[in-house]
Amino acid sequence: MGEFVSGLGDLFGGVNSEGLDVDRLLSHLQEFTGAAAQSAQRMAIETADASSKDDLVHVWVNAQGVIVQVEFDDKLFDEATSAEAGAAVVQAAQAAAAKMRAKTNEFQAGLWQQVAQFGVQPIDEIAEFKAMRPEVPLSAPGSRERRSAAEQLDKEEERHRADPQDWQLTIRDTD
Repeated sequence: MGEFVSGLGDLFGGVNSEGLDVDRLLSHLQEFTGAAAQSAQRMAIETADASSKDDLVHVWVNAQGVIVQVEFDDKLFDEATSAEAGAAVVQAAQAAAAKMRAKTNEFQAGLWQQVAQFGVQPIDEIAEFKAMRPEVPLSAPGSRERRSAAEQLDKEEERHRADPQDWQLTIRDTD
């Protein structure tokens, strides 16, 4: 039990093996969760914007990278084909989403910096959790990139189905 309490001391500061200062621990936790919730709410109202390379279209996305506004340059739009306009929207939307992703990453880094004061490692730095955030392709549906990724997943699933009686044990020393 002493080792557990000592670990909590490292995690939340001020807790030692001689006694668990629950009030102080809860105070630290409430301060952090309150600040994190307020920051998350501020992040939720953020937007990012970008224009296509040819300036045909300007796109805004919300905190989730969803398009919330699109504006076309009237003169350029009159001269563009539907395929060019569509490609310009995709290009601008992807650029705006990348900007929003950068804002989100910066926001999360700030939160993890605060959490690091408690001695907690960011989840996305733990190898087992990295696979839970796969790289998302920006290519069109049915593209070679997406088909290749689907084939790799199918092969992986087949490999795991090969012998249902077989299982793997992984032991890791993190010291």
